[in-house]
Amino acid sequence: MALGRSHTVALEGVTARIVTVEANIGPGLPGIHLVGLGDTAVTESRDRIRTAVANSRLSWPKTKIVVSMSPASLRKSGSHFDLPTALAVLAAGATPHRNRLEQTVFVGELGLDGTVRPVPGVLPALLAARTHGFSHAVIPPGNAEEATLVEGLNVHTAETLVQAWHWTTAEGELPVARGSVPEPRRRIPDFADLAGQPQARLAAEVAAAGGHHMLLIGPPGSGKSMIAARLPGILPPLSPTQSLEATAVHSIAGRGQVMMQAPFIDPHHSISRAALLGGGSGTPRPGAVSLAHHGVLFLDEVSEVPAAILDGLRTPLEDGQVRLIRSRREVVFPARFQLILATNPCRCAAEDPARCRCTSRQRSSYLDNLSGPLRDRLDIVAATSATGAVLDAGDAEPSSTIAGRVHLARERAQHRWGMANAMMDPHELRRHHPADEAGMAMLGALLAEGELTQRGVDRCLKLAWTLTDLEGAASPDLGHVARALDLREGA
Repeated sequence: MALGRSHTVALEGVTARIVTVEANIGPGLPGIHLVGLGDTAVTESRDRIRTAVANSRLSWPKTKIVVSMSPASLRKSGSHFDLPTALAVLAAGATPHRNRLEQTVFVGELGLDGTVRPVPGVLPALLAARTHGFSHAVIPPGNAEEATLVEGLNVHTAETLVQAWHWTTAEGELPVARGSVPEPRRRIPDFADLAGQPQARLAAEVAAAGGHHMLLIGPPGSGKSMIAARLPGILPPLSPTQSLEATAVHSIAGRGQVMMQAPFIDPHHSISRAALLGGGSGTPRPGAVSLAHHGVLFLDEVSEVPAAILDGLRTPLEDGQVRLIRSRREVVFPARFQLILATNPCRCAAEDPARCRCTSRQRSSYLDNLSGPLRDRLDIVAATSATGAVLDAGDAEPSSTIAGRVHLARERAQHRWGMANAMMDPHELRRHHPADEAGMAMLGALLAEGELTQRGVDRCLKLAWTLTDLEGAASPDLGHVARALDLREGA
């Protein structure tokens, strides 16, 4: 009887928990038995692992093998258990370098020829390995880019099972996953390409400067989608912490790329609730709101999205996270994003009501799927117009110029309270950082008349602070509050 042991992880949302894989070789009919609450991908790996070992010309035990994944009460899913399981079985029948097995976390899917293939969730696995005191990690070469964000851990890449096994037995060495963090690869369109629409451009600048949510209303072809697509280009680069958090979400989703700039997620308007918020059968997956973490979520043709799906955005907008309950366990995905919505003014899309072919009832009820509570969470309403459009965008400001002003405004907010204005605690604002007396009196009057809700007052005050930061003023006054109200009402 012999026992082999290796270590890997089980993924829960964007976090990972260390799992010990134990393989025991003992008397009995030849075969491998996997226990420990594994899903179909784990249980079906038996034949894949055995074939990979045989094609790698390594020794496979010719007796009964029992593989246990501990903690046994933790559900385990994914093909990344292939490599640690194969190594545990090989270790049970040989004498590997015990220190390397005990101090290393392994992740990787095995091909039938023994190659180690990339898997989702490598970044959370590396973070868990570092947190729990492991000194090494072995990952597929296809996931090496994610390792550039993790310091304090020796990360190696193994192209084949043979290479990984020879490294554990101290018969060979593995290359270290090195390299600088790559430059942003996604080309973001420039605001210089957008002709006209000065009011909508200003609204986008304010939204970027404070992290505010925005609704764009206008006829087709007036530039709504163009403005939204260019918004990440004027947002500040992600900080190291933000880059780590955003990359972790994309790693779980199988998008193995380092996020250095604000992500831009623009799902189709036919998106389901699970695709928007996260979920799905079996292991929950991050939705669009989580993929847009520290970036922009753009919903075009929002009038076509059912109200029940849109209302699901209310909690993430407030809490900055999504909580999913599955089989008596809670999975949490981060969702701190900037929401941009776009819609036509009505079904016939006429900008001028006098030319509208819709009935008055159709026009008034066109955006009924946007509930009052969700509308109240939208800080800015901006209109784009086809009237007075220009052909030449030569005089339009480039994104770099706008980004400079946005960066200065963000720096002022960061220096003042360590976050963007839209994220600031509203109670703290009202008590210790209000607008001047005239501005607060205006907000109080609108609140008393029912023109604004308490949340509306708070968001107007946050908008006023953003306008103050863009101007470089000391604190909001009546003019800033009035302009904030105009932006909120789409005036």
